[in-house]
Amino acid sequence: MMVVATTMFCLGGILVGGAGIFALLALGDLRALCTLRRTPVTPVTMRGRVAVEGVTEYGTAGPQRAPATGEDCAWYRVTLLREPSRDSDSGSDVLLEITSPSWAALEDASGRVPVDPRLLDHPRALRDPTPAEPLVSITTEIEHRGSHPARLPRIVPPDVVRDLRRGERLRLTEVRVPRGAKVFALGRVTATGLLPSRAGLTLLTPRSRAEVITSHRDAIGMGGRLAVWCGLIGVVLAAGSAVWLSTMG
Repeated sequence: MMVVATTMFCLGGILVGGAGIFALLALGDLRALCTLRRTPVTPVTMRGRVAVEGVTEYGTAGPQRAPATGEDCAWYRVTLLREPSRDSDSGSDVLLEITSPSWAALEDASGRVPVDPRLLDHPRALRDPTPAEPLVSITTEIEHRGSHPARLPRIVPPDVVRDLRRGERLRLTEVRVPRGAKVFALGRVTATGLLPSRAGLTLLTPRSRAEVITSHRDAIGMGGRLAVWCGLIGVVLAAGSAVWLSTMG
């Protein structure tokens, strides 16, 4: 009986802790929702903190062709890794990294601005405060092993393939942004272009502003309900098992 009561007490504590986590997540969604509602959609050419709806466009270098897939795009980054690393027990060696010569652009009726690649290639290069948001970028991965060879694009040097040892693999990742994709962005526009916000929410998603607001509102409701139920059940279990343990003593 002592074991059962102790287990119930621990389970109650875990549920109370889980309620706190759900409450914090709901609070984060509430903060994001407040930011979205306080920031109305403005022209993309307006400076400062902005919320804009537009489409992805070619940058100053014009049309781009993604090296791995050959697809037309507004921006790309290709990375070639060798795994595992030869210099450490874990990780990988970066053998090649190629990025399109100019940033992609975001365009609306007022004009267009360049888009910082950190908004296009997160979470690789930017801490995404809303990881549930879909990305505008498209990722393609190719894995090559000596025992399971893959068709690699011409950008991969032949000597890299020949130098591959037993147990190693090459992982090529292409991230590309299609031209003409409808997006909603929340960030900071400067003379350089659209950049991540210095503080607070940063977004670049194929969903509309209304869809993003609805998503956060639903998440707040779900998080609040989970926090309440986990907290109530946890308190009941912890309190009841504590009383039970005291009677055993």
